[in-house]
Amino acid sequence: MNEKVKNTSLTISKTVVSDLVKSTSISSEALTKICDRLPELERAKTAVGRTNSQTTSTLMTMTMLADSPYRQMKQCLAQIDSKRNALIGTHFNVKKNQVRIKKWEESDSEMDRIKAEEAKVNMENLKIEVDNAMREIGLYQDIYDKIRDANNIPVDWDEADFESSEIANAIRMGFRQAIQNLMSSDKIAISTVEYWEQFGIHPMVGEKLTRDYMSSVSAELEAGKFPSVQSMHIFLEQMVETFKNEHQHSLKRMGLEKIVNEDYIYKKPISTDKHLEE
Repeated sequence: MNEKVKNTSLTISKTVVSDLVKSTSISSEALTKICDRLPELERAKTAVGRTNSQTTSTLMTMTMLADSPYRQMKQCLAQIDSKRNALIGTHFNVKKNQVRIKKWEESDSEMDRIKAEEAKVNMENLKIEVDNAMREIGLYQDIYDKIRDANNIPVDWDEADFESSEIANAIRMGFRQAIQNLMSSDKIAISTVEYWEQFGIHPMVGEKLTRDYMSSVSAELEAGKFPSVQSMHIFLEQMVETFKNEHQHSLKRMGLEKIVNEDYIYKKPISTDKHLEE
């Protein structure tokens, strides 16, 4: 294995630099110092080579995109699927390159032998990318499992379970947007008004409740208190409890009885044992 790495990786040495540029303003001593420290790049890239840090992935990617555990789990699945598809693409690109390399190595052309050498170096460089992709997959798998366990979500949850959480998620998002609107411009954005109306919440009622909450926080700040973000989370949950059935008004206006059509939703298969019990 070590021999393979030795043969297929390219070390940027003074010789390689001299091949690239015949003359340089960098002194020989400085060039040696630079080249001697380049191996640290490979080690450090492994530590920070992924697109997002675990902190960013956990606290920003997950919480900014969703208030619902099902939505957060969906985001985990999207991230895992993206990395998995990238790995599949890399797998077949490597296999194609292996065929090309074999062909180039058997050629009498000097250019083909250079292409083979370049392809080997590129394949070696892919190892860090593959390693980082696998660590990303592992990270999101663990986040997915922990969110599911913390919220008592069954392992075999299905689309019906996901849909059952969507109204609460939408209400939280609507009032979260309202807070952001009032903080940025002191007025509710039309998009938030429309969002509320779609879920049966009167925009003026939504605005009043949001302003009342923000006023209560302002009063605490003036009194020298510093409420945590949990205060906002409690407010959002209160809004869910207050408006969780208001979407029925929007359904009635459209002539619908319910949101989810049971004929076109994915449900977990009924196990044989459960079927026999019934």
